[in-house]
Order: sequence, then structure tokens, then C-alpha cells
Amino acid sequence: MIKVVVGSFLLLGFFVKAQEFQGKAEYFSKRIIKEKVEVNKVAGENEISPEMEKAFQEAMKKASEKQYLLSFNKSECLYEEQEQLEKPEASAVAGIKVSVVFSGEGKKYLNLKEKNSIEEADIFGKEFLIVEPLEKPDWELLNETKKIGEYNCFKAELLIQVTEKQKEEYKEFLKKEEVKPALFKMDEPKDKTIVAWYTPEIPVSFGPNNYWGLPGLILEINEEDSIILCSKVTLSNKEKSKIKVPNTGEKVTQKKFDEIQKKKMDSMKNDDGVIIFQQ
Repeated sequence: MIKVVVGSFLLLGFFVKAQEFQGKAEYFSKRIIKEKVEVNKVAGENEISPEMEKAFQEAMKKASEKQYLLSFNKSECLYEEQEQLEKPEASAVAGIKVSVVFSGEGKKYLNLKEKNSIEEADIFGKEFLIVEPLEKPDWELLNETKKIGEYNCFKAELLIQVTEKQKEEYKEFLKKEEVKPALFKMDEPKDKTIVAWYTPEIPVSFGPNNYWGLPGLILEINEEDSIILCSKVTLSNKEKSKIKVPNTGEKVTQKKFDEIQKKKMDSMKNDDGVIIFQQ
């Protein structure tokens, strides 16, 4: 019996250490609607009816449901949104149709050997590659466990603190709110806790949406208002397929990208702070 157990662990160790070890994980995301999006009841043409609010909430929920693919090996991974063939249908309530479409997300790449991340982004058609050094997240490993599919998973939590940028954006919103109420309210930014469920049975330090740094593949992420859940994992130790590194766009840091984006958005605003799209 002892020989069988030892042999099993040796076989697992051989599979894990094999250079060809790789896999793919399929995920889907879904928004958790805990409460209604707060909307200012501005008199006149901007007034929002209860029917319109309900249609908007349903459209937001449908638009948030997306599918992703994480390709990985022991040292690198690529996370990308999967194209959906069907167009999102408009939500209809009491004859009111509302359609919400979130812009597509760019590919996200991590490399543990080179210790960097690369993310695709664009500003009104101009493509960028946001390149940043990797900083290992300060996860708190907990003893709570559960099963996701056939895998035994452990719970971990990560505290994301409010950034100075978020604080400044909120202050700017409050100043504009004093002059003229905005149609949609901006919530005061607060620290948030990310909950992850990972499985040591798949010994790679990656997960969806650039979450990483745990001793096993992350199969579920809870971000307070949304959930990302793995629906399928495919592992292989056969011929290794190369993970394609994003290479289209101007290379910038996150700070530089934010500056370029803010400058472009400010140039498109009118005197009321509303963005005007010209065709």
C-alpha cells in the first residue's frame, strides 16, 4: 500500500515538473446586482422613470455576461475574451427597450520569468500595450474549502485599497455635482476585498483577469459586484503550444496610459462636462 501511494506521488511530480505541462481554462463572468444603480431624478428631459431603471438594470446584467479563455504553462499565461456570435438583445420593460454594450477587453499576459505583465488597451481606436512589472499580491490564505467541479479548492482573500487617483476622481465629481447634478451618481470609492478559490491540484500560479500569486490555479474570483467562474479545465503534457505575447500597439506604463486617456476625454467634453461624440 505504501509503495502504491509513493508511486502515485512520484507520477504526479513527474507530470508537474514536465516542461511540456500546459493547459487551458474556460471562464464566464456575471455581474451580481445587489442594488439598483443610483440615478438622479433630474426634472425635465433627463428624468428617469422606474420602467427605464428596470430595463437598464436588466440590460446591464446581460451585457456583463462574458466568456474568457486562460492559456497557461508553468511560467506564463494569456487571458482573453472569447467572441460571442449572438449580439446582445435589448431588454424590454413596458415597451421600453434598453441595450447596454461593454467595450471588449484586451488580452492580458503575465510572465513569471521576466516578471512583467502586458495588457492590450485602446483609446478611440489607437492601440496601446500597457507594460508593468509584476508585484506579487499579498493574499491571505484561509482554511475554508469547497469543490468546484472535480477539484478541491481553498479560499484566499486580497485587500484592494483605494488609490489616490480614485480619491481625486471622486473629489472632482463632487465639485461638478455641486454645480449641476449628474445623471448617474458616482459611488464613493472604498477598499474592497477580493475572494479567490484556487486548487493546488493544478500547480500554476495564475487565474482570470490577471489575478495570480496563489499556490494553484484560481477557479473562481468574487469581486463584490461580479463573479468569474471556471467552467472547464483542459490539461496536457504533450507537445507544447506557444503562448502568443501581445505585440500590437504603443508600449506605455499604466500611469502614462491614464494620462493620455484623461487628456483625450477632457478634449471631448463640453462646458457641462458631457462627452460629445462626433461622427
